[in-house]
Amino acid sequence: MFQPMQTDTSIYDPFGQALGLLLPLFLLLAFIPPVYNMTFKIVREKETRAKETMRIMGMTDLPYWLSWFMFYTCINFVVSTLAWFTLLFKVLNYSNPFYIWILFFLYGQAVFGQIIFLQSMFTGSKYAGIVSTIIYFCGVLVNKLIMEDGVPRSSKLLASLLPQVALMQGSIQFANYEGTGVGLDSSTVSVIYEEYSFNSALWMLFLDFLLFFLVGLYLDKVIPSDFGQR
Repeated sequence: MFQPMQTDTSIYDPFGQALGLLLPLFLLLAFIPPVYNMTFKIVREKETRAKETMRIMGMTDLPYWLSWFMFYTCINFVVSTLAWFTLLFKVLNYSNPFYIWILFFLYGQAVFGQIIFLQSMFTGSKYAGIVSTIIYFCGVLVNKLIMEDGVPRSSKLLASLLPQVALMQGSIQFANYEGTGVGLDSSTVSVIYEEYSFNSALWMLFLDFLLFFLVGLYLDKVIPSDFGQR
C-alpha cells in the first residue's frame, strides 16, 4: 500500500504580484501634494525675502531647517500611517505590518530630502512647485532600466539612490513574499531575491534622505541667488 507524502499547502495569490506595481504607484501619488506645497512654500520664503528677514533678526539655519523638518515629518507620519492602516484590511495577511510601515515612513522622509534638494535650484515659486513635482514623478521611470533579467545588484543599489526606485524595489520584494504566503518577517527581510532584498530598500531610503538633505543644504548656500550673499 502506497500513500503520498503530505506536504505543506502551496499558496499563490496573483493579487499579491499585482500589489508590487500598484502599491508604489499609489504611494507616489499620495506624496505629490506635499512635494508641491513644501517646495512652493520654501521657495516662496526666499522669493519674498522672508527668510532673509528672519536671518537679519538673528535666526540661524539650524532652527529654520529643523522647523521645516518637524512640519513635514508630522505630515509624513499621518500619510504613511493612513496608507499602512488601509493595507491592514485583508491585504497584509502574512507579513509583519511594522516592516511595511517603516518602508512607507522612510520613503516619505527620503522625499523630504528630495524637496530640500530641488528647492535649492529655484528662486521663483511660480514654477518651483510644478517642475519639482514633475521631476519627482519622473524618478519612477529609472526603475524601468533595472527591471530586466540579469541586472547586477550593484546597478540596482545605484539606481536606488532615487527614493522612487528603492520604494518600487522594496514593494516588489514585499509582493513576492506576500503573494506566496511566506510574508515578510525577521527571517526574510534580509534574503536576497533577484539581486535585491527588502532590507536593502530600507537602508537605501535612509541613505537617500541623508544624501539629498545634505546636498540640498550645501547647494542652498552656494548656488547664486537674487537675494542674499553666497
